[in-house]
Amino acid sequence: MASGLWPVLLIIAFIILWVLAKVITYARKSEQQWQAVDKSKLKTWDDDEDD
Repeated sequence: MASGLWPVLLIIAFIILWVLAKVITYARKSEQQWQAVDKSKLKTWDDDEDD
């Protein structure tokens, strides 16, 4: 491989890892927020069907 390719690959790998870390962080935060919601106040819709 060309010697100039390694920095580019490292930058791409860093960006991918950073994005994955952000997605995991936001998913955990979303789950915590959903667990904190008072679900008794959620509206139930007439057309909801749980099969």
